[in-house]
Amino acid sequence: MNETWIVFKTESLSSPGWEERQLLPIGGLTDILATEWDSSGKLPQIGERVREYENLEDPGNGVTHGRDSNWIVKSIHKFSSSDTNLEIMVCYCAYEPVESKWVELKRGKPVNEILQPVEIG
Repeated sequence: MNETWIVFKTESLSSPGWEERQLLPIGGLTDILATEWDSSGKLPQIGERVREYENLEDPGNGVTHGRDSNWIVKSIHKFSSSDTNLEIMVCYCAYEPVESKWVELKRGKPVNEILQPVEIG
């Protein structure tokens, strides 16, 4: 199965919110909105919104909630490696504000509750 690095970018460096989009640690301006890794095969489509994620109770400490952002995918460019199963997908997005509420993410059980110990020997 392919592993895909998905990069969501604005159509222009001067798109709304440009003042807040900075690359760390030096703070250079960027047109990158978000990046994701995917190995499920469910890739973004034109017309879909970029998702935002946040921990509303403890910002900066993991993710508890998600919502649709103000950015919508307008065009997609996909690049494949000829000698690996890695792909890069660049999704160019336009700013189209939408009223969107935060929704708590459903979490599965912790790994140690799902897996059974195996005896060796």
